[in-house]
Amino acid sequence: MPLANFEPEELKFFSEFLPCGIDEAGRGPYAGPLSVGMVSFAPDILEKIYAGQILKGLNDSKKLSESKRESLFQEIQETAHRVAHAFLSHTYIDRYGINRAVLEGILKCYRKGSQAPIESTGRKLLLLIDGNYNFSKYKESEEVKRQSYYYKKGDSRIASIAAASIIAKVKRDRFMKAIASKFPGYGFEGHKGYGSAGHEEAIRNLGLARIHRRSFTKKFHASDPSHQSDR
Repeated sequence: MPLANFEPEELKFFSEFLPCGIDEAGRGPYAGPLSVGMVSFAPDILEKIYAGQILKGLNDSKKLSESKRESLFQEIQETAHRVAHAFLSHTYIDRYGINRAVLEGILKCYRKGSQAPIESTGRKLLLLIDGNYNFSKYKESEEVKRQSYYYKKGDSRIASIAAASIIAKVKRDRFMKAIASKFPGYGFEGHKGYGSAGHEEAIRNLGLARIHRRSFTKKFHASDPSHQSDR
């Protein structure tokens, strides 16, 4: 089982804030939504995670098997202080771009988390975000600009970000499995919309489905008008 050597970043913020890990799943697929997760743990729970007493094997969701992600998903739901999630549709991604979709997902999670009761200390949420995004060109980023930190490869360094990556990944995988029957022949239940060889062959044979991101599949419909129709 892969193990992560987590940095105790969350603990140093608790005197002023409620630190929350943020991560996404589904930046690169040809089809389906972007999925963004947010998770916050209480200090005593974090200490148990660091000690390997709970959430054993917690790590970047991409480094875990599907069965391990599913078991950790349930345990995160049971032990986390806060969990929030948001989907951004394929049509939103096509209209505004993937980076704008990531920001909107972060904002949706932040707003959902802020609606939950805050302790008597009145501490605000602090977002610990996986990646090195620069959202400065979006005016909406001002809402969380002063309340966020970014961590390169944070999903294998920060416990709450790793947990958020699992929430995002499991939610998205479940969604893609659920819609597979609506779009037979594409194999969404297997590749989850990513650009596998089988998925590309299905697109060439069947054309693009409604769930496909047009901005990610230009190589299929730019040269062949028949691939512009939906199923």
